[in-house]
Amino acid sequence: QHRLQAVAITENKKNHIDLAAILKRDGVVLNRLSADAWFIGSDAEQQLKEKIERIGKPLKNWDVNIYRGILTGLNEAFIIDSDKRQEILDNCLDEDERRRTEAIIKPILRGRDIKRYYYKWAGLWVIFIPWHFPLHNDTSIQGASEKAENEFIRQYPSVYNHLLNYKESLSKRNKEETGIRYEWYALQRCAATYYPEFEKEKVVYGQFQDKAEYAIAGKGVFLSSNEYMIGGNYNKNYFLAILNSKLIQWYLRNITGVMGEKLKIGQKSNFIKIPIPTIDISNQSIVSQIEALVDTILAEKKENPKANTIAWENEIDRLVYQLYELTDEEIEIIEKNNT
Repeated sequence: QHRLQAVAITENKKNHIDLAAILKRDGVVLNRLSADAWFIGSDAEQQLKEKIERIGKPLKNWDVNIYRGILTGLNEAFIIDSDKRQEILDNCLDEDERRRTEAIIKPILRGRDIKRYYYKWAGLWVIFIPWHFPLHNDTSIQGASEKAENEFIRQYPSVYNHLLNYKESLSKRNKEETGIRYEWYALQRCAATYYPEFEKEKVVYGQFQDKAEYAIAGKGVFLSSNEYMIGGNYNKNYFLAILNSKLIQWYLRNITGVMGEKLKIGQKSNFIKIPIPTIDISNQSIVSQIEALVDTILAEKKENPKANTIAWENEIDRLVYQLYELTDEEIEIIEKNNT
């Protein structure tokens, strides 16, 4: 058993602060320290944390994966506004090129665009070009490929001409630091193993949050490098409700370090610890009620992002407390720390 003890040696004479008295009144003895992140709280808070972990299954043990957004290596080349997108499309030689070009320019979200139960798209797009594109499915191609570039010029001349403006900067990406040679016109990290997940509906969130802000992004919506999505097989409405709940916000605040005024809850090492109750016959009724409330909130937010959905969110919190079998005293701990 580890024990953390703090001892006040003397009073701060300048400010007349009696540290010993403050420690005696407010100090907490930590009995459960480990090599993991420390949890600093009262015995009641420690027991609540352990109860949440006992009832829920860590996210890392679900059939899901946490994926990061797109690393371009040069945002000004690959992330464009709607006017630039239109210019690129207008410069296409024919309808076939225009159709191909439209297919590789994807809407993209930043962390600031992701809100609680909805997102506010800023009209930005990412030109999505994996390594060896458009021959990226050809396993015989290794390294930077002249063949791939020639095919890219043939199929996507308008996009190619846009990227030519940045060729010098794009060609220098990471060569000195990593020795990796990228095809100059492709994304720095194409996420080839998981980019199909962007084409699916998924729960998304920003890396830095000062409160719970999770949303569902539709098929074909991409994310910038500081945002994350949950890919895999899971009940998206259920996950969305749990992650946006006061209970999980409280939990993350107690296991996560702080950077300035923002919580580093996007850190994968912390996020994968989130305990989410599995769905079975004993809680199916509660889960169904939660799903219906999420449907209502999503419909309201789609109609009007500024719609006041707090009553439904509070009802979800009440149901989440039931899922985790919280007592009135435990609920009070969470509520007073989420005001």
